[in-house]
Amino acid sequence: MKELQEKINAVKRMLQKQIWIIPTCFAISLALTAAGITLVIIRGFDNMENGWMFSIGADIFCMAVCVMLSFSCILNNKSQSEDTHVFATLLTANAIALFLDESSWLVQGIPSLRFVNLTVNVLFYINGAILIYLFWLYIRNALQMRSSKMKAASGILTLLLFPTLLLCLVNFVYPLYFSVNEAGTYQRSDRWYISQVYLVIALVIMVLALIFSKASKKDRLVAASFAAIPLLNQVITRYTFGISTQYAAMLVSIVLIYGVLFAEREKTIASTEMELGVATRIQSDMLPNTFPFLPERKEFDLFASMTPAKEVGGDFYDFFMIDDSRIALVMADVSGKGIPAALFMMSSKILIKNCVMTGQSPSQVLSAVNNQICENNREEMFVTVWLGILDLTDGTLTFANAGHEYPILKKPGGEFELFKSKHSFVIGGMKGLRYKEQVMRLEPDSKLFLYTDGVPEAENFRLEQYGYDRFLAALNRVKDKTPRDLLGEVEADVKRYTLSHPQFDDLTMLCIHYIGMQEGN
Repeated sequence: MKELQEKINAVKRMLQKQIWIIPTCFAISLALTAAGITLVIIRGFDNMENGWMFSIGADIFCMAVCVMLSFSCILNNKSQSEDTHVFATLLTANAIALFLDESSWLVQGIPSLRFVNLTVNVLFYINGAILIYLFWLYIRNALQMRSSKMKAASGILTLLLFPTLLLCLVNFVYPLYFSVNEAGTYQRSDRWYISQVYLVIALVIMVLALIFSKASKKDRLVAASFAAIPLLNQVITRYTFGISTQYAAMLVSIVLIYGVLFAEREKTIASTEMELGVATRIQSDMLPNTFPFLPERKEFDLFASMTPAKEVGGDFYDFFMIDDSRIALVMADVSGKGIPAALFMMSSKILIKNCVMTGQSPSQVLSAVNNQICENNREEMFVTVWLGILDLTDGTLTFANAGHEYPILKKPGGEFELFKSKHSFVIGGMKGLRYKEQVMRLEPDSKLFLYTDGVPEAENFRLEQYGYDRFLAALNRVKDKTPRDLLGEVEADVKRYTLSHPQFDDLTMLCIHYIGMQEGN
């Protein structure tokens, strides 16, 4: 039963990450290519015109190209982006069109396969409409056209797609676009032009999108010129029955757009990622991360960790000795995420530590830091802070809470429970605030667990929060373990619950085990 559940969870993780899209596209393209070659071997080229054989050869070659391109997406370590997903899906739709085009020529002129010919061509028209829609999405992604007007344009094409597909199905019972006569030969009807209405509408929308797009002139010209390749091919081969290379031309257009526009974007992304990597290392170095902390001190054991939701985060923790007998503990959460939050986090951390080292109490520190931040806070960011100073000689904990989460406390012989205390307003919200200070005494063998809201508010794929009940249950399962083990259990339990659902908020935790003064200390 456990193995089955693990398999189900693995499938859920795969679906959530959408890692199945590209391998599936590759498998479909490979299967179509193999099927196309097999059909040619079975059918042979008897009674075929030269143009038909040329079209079949071009179709098989282009399907093989789709296979190679899909496989290259699998090898690409950045293949799980939306852009690459659209690219791989478009390649697959193109491979389907190529296979259907090949199949239509293979059954052409064979009376006994008249219905097969009819079915293949209906599917060919259906796939053509879908391919046009996907190509629009592809262009929109390539030029990053995400305005409300572009969304409306996509909505129009989505709505029109359904009646377009239904009209394709009509050809099973009425020759709206084409017919297949008793000799098994495909023939366009007088109303064939109706099948091109969706293409024309898509082209109009695409032209308007290119005109009003905020993308660079260069990118728009590239997209327009490459997108014109299938249209130019359509004009050239419009009256040439027996040669159908429109989807080969479409493939060329898809690859050129990806190679020019997306490759250029990947260079920018790579440069940004390198800069973010440096920022991540700087932020990591800002937080104390050498454990065990002061191993020669036997009065306490401490461990902390921070896992940002993005490359850099706004959460931070800190701990440092004020003098020989007192240790400061800080847990904070900056509003927002990314680089701005990280910069605000660094300045807040430095201000708090500098004030603590002057000998001020927690409430005085928070008041001073709040005033300094409010003096120049044009972005109107804020930070929630829990600040405590623990006297290691007798366990006296003096603390203040600026809008932060309640700490979790475990008394000797007991279990972890929320320790609800008085809150004050956040840091950076309003100048001149006074912060409430409280005092409590930790008995020897007590444990104090600090965290940010990224833990209880972590969400699974149903958008259900992890919550405090699961949080406390995870802690109490290993309540007698070390702080390092406690943090490891909570992080593992959160991951099990979220099933790799994208992390929305930073995950930051700190636990101190107050052992107390012993003989020889």
